[in-house]
This record gives sequence, structure tokens and C-alpha cells, in this order.
Amino acid sequence: MANSVGLEQRGLSRRDFLKVSAAGLATAYLTTACGATTSGPVKVVLATGKDTSGANAKLVETFNATHKDIQIDYQEMPPSTTEQHDKYATVFAAKDPSIDVIAADIPWAPEFASAGWLLELEKLSGYQDIKKEYFEGPLLGTTYKGHVYAIPWFNNAGVLYYRTDLLAKAGLKPPETYDELVDTATKLMKPPDLVGFTWQGFQYEGLVCDWLEYLWGYGGDYWDASTQKVLVDSPEGVQSIQFMVDMIYKYKISPESVLTFKETESYNVFQGMQAVFVRGWPSFYATANKDDSKVKGITGLVPMVHAPGKKPGATLGTWNLAISKASKHPKEAWEVVKYFTTAEAQKTKALIGGNPPARKSVYNDPDVTAKYPHFATMSTVMNSALPRPVTPAWPQISADAIQVNLTAALTRKITPAEAVKNMKAKTEEILAKFK
Repeated sequence: MANSVGLEQRGLSRRDFLKVSAAGLATAYLTTACGATTSGPVKVVLATGKDTSGANAKLVETFNATHKDIQIDYQEMPPSTTEQHDKYATVFAAKDPSIDVIAADIPWAPEFASAGWLLELEKLSGYQDIKKEYFEGPLLGTTYKGHVYAIPWFNNAGVLYYRTDLLAKAGLKPPETYDELVDTATKLMKPPDLVGFTWQGFQYEGLVCDWLEYLWGYGGDYWDASTQKVLVDSPEGVQSIQFMVDMIYKYKISPESVLTFKETESYNVFQGMQAVFVRGWPSFYATANKDDSKVKGITGLVPMVHAPGKKPGATLGTWNLAISKASKHPKEAWEVVKYFTTAEAQKTKALIGGNPPARKSVYNDPDVTAKYPHFATMSTVMNSALPRPVTPAWPQISADAIQVNLTAALTRKITPAEAVKNMKAKTEEILAKFK
């Protein structure tokens, strides 16, 4: 992804600004008319983030060649997820029909749905058949107040990468628990030239994704989705932050510089053969195995580590397809979404773009498994992957309740216990504004 995370998400206070400025800004981009002429096919505008692989263009070409009555007008947005979010929000707030279908990062579904900007999909023809093919976690991320507002397109979830050559030479197995990670990293690292473990420690959404995996790996949770009761002020909450602190200052398997790392920086250390382990997204596997990569052929991946007796946690970064409620052609837009989420289309997306598919069956496709053998592990990861709390308040919770307190704890300005208490209090304050 340019990862679905790895980005700074701002609070929902932007909406007021977006609504005020929408009318003036909406025509500044995506000015192509969305609709059919009296003599031609219906035109459906599909907007996605930048795709350098060419997979999206291939799918659009195939769709347009096989559909006489519907043609896709494919438009790519800037690479920044934050910029994409704000452009879509501006268009939708203006009830501008110039976009029909968008590729939406997983936290956007509840936010946009709560604003009344997305079409409900669960009653549309074919949805129930599609639903059977998907993992539970991604489906949870598309559902808000009992209604479905998006369809999973391709998956992302956090995993642990490791140097297969180093572990094999030492006769060690990939770690499964937190203690095993510390023990293996300690045995193999040779600082400063070879550190034990890099991850995303900078204050941004990526840090939150990393931390949630430790929280879930200890058996904790941020909140109860059914009651919206905030659960983070718990022993598991404290343990999860304390472990991250200890990796830097006690066990020293992670350098202090990890607090300045986003995905790129943490990956670069690993690709430079300067780290034994790195936490990352599935898309890094293809990067690590490029012909010019120093770690080609010696990069393995396993589910994230966890506490003994607990399940591994993996934060979802799934991208979904959603239909604008302002679309003048919702029926045709739904046909586009259904096509892009077919097994064949997701196979194409996987083979060309390296994106883990949303449909379970594609993980067993022989062509896909031959090119990406690590997808077998990804299928296991996806079975336990979870979305960030599904609420329109999430961007503000992440930025104002979690990121600031997590960073304060990692820099030892406050204790982990103080951090989770602050998170709980601020989250409850934010949620109260959304009731």
C-alpha cells in the first residue's frame, strides 16, 4: 500500500471545512461528466489511488472490452491516502455525482457512511453470494450500524518478516511468542551493523497499527464494538506498550531510531541487511524479492508474535470498493464493483500487483501460489486479522487519543499505565460527541 496506513490521519473536525469549501473545490478535479449520452454506453467513473503495477488499468481494459452498455472512466488519485480521503470527502459533501466508485481505505467506510455519502450494498443483487467468499475481519470493516457500505477488494495485514539465512545458519525457527522474538533477535543481532528488529515507531497511523497487534496479541482489545465501551485501560493494554518500550530500552533489540521510522525507513534497514526482523505489510514481500534486492531469496514471513496461549494479532489495511450515494448510475456502478471483486479479477490483481486477494478461493489458485508462495501464510494471517475500531470517530481517536499518548510512553515521558488511562479518557470524550 503505498500502505493504507503509514499515513497521518486527521480528525473529523475537517468535515465542517470540507462542507463549506465543497462547492468551490469539487470542480477543481474529476470534472469528467459521469453519465451516459443518449447514443452511447453509461460511463462509470472509478477513482483509486495511484497504481504503478498496471493491474488496475488491465482490469479496466478487460471490463470495457467485454461490456457494451457500461464503460469505466478510470481516474487515479494522488498517492497520499490523506489527499485521496480529502478529495473524496469534498466531492461527496457537495453531492457531486462526478465519482461513482472509489477505492476506500478501511477506516473510511464508517466515516463516509455516517455522513450519508455511501450507498448501502447488502440488498443489491449478488451481495449475499459475494459475502460467502470473504474473511470475517475485512467484512467487519465494511459494516456500519448493521449496513454494508463497501466490498473488500484486496487485503493487507501486518506480518513479521525475517532473514531466513540467518535463522537457518543458527538452527533457529521463526519466533511465535514475544519472548521468542526477543531471544532470537538477541542471539543474532550484532549492533550497530545488524539490529534485531525494526518497526514503524513514528507518530502516525502506522504506529497505531503496530501497537494494536501487540494489544491483541496479549489478549486485549481497544473497545467492545457492540457497546462501544472502551477497554484499553487494562493489564493487556499496559503490557502491550511496556513490551514496545522494553524492546528499545531494556532488551535493546530495536534501536531508538525506530521512533523515527515509517514503513520506508524500517524496510530500508532490513533490505540493507542490517536487521534480522521487520514488521511490515504483505506488499513488502515483492519489494524484498526484486532482482536488485540484497535480501532476495532470504526473506521469509510469519504471523505476528503473541503472548503464550494467545492468538496472533494482525491489523487490517484492506482496501474496499464503495459506491457514492450521489451517483446517477448506481446499478451500473454495482456491476463495476462486482466485476472488480470476482475471483478472476482478484487473481489478475494478485498476479500483476502482488496484492493479497480478498476472496478466500484465490489463495488456492495454482498460478497465484506458484508466483507468491507466501500467500499460504497470508491466508492464515487473514483468518485472525482485525479492523481498527469501526467508528466514524476513528481518525480523531487515532490521532488525539492513541498516537500522542503512545509516543509519550515510547519516549518515556509517561508510563504505559498513564498512557492507557489517557487513551480511555480521551476516547470517551471523543465518542460522546458522536452520539
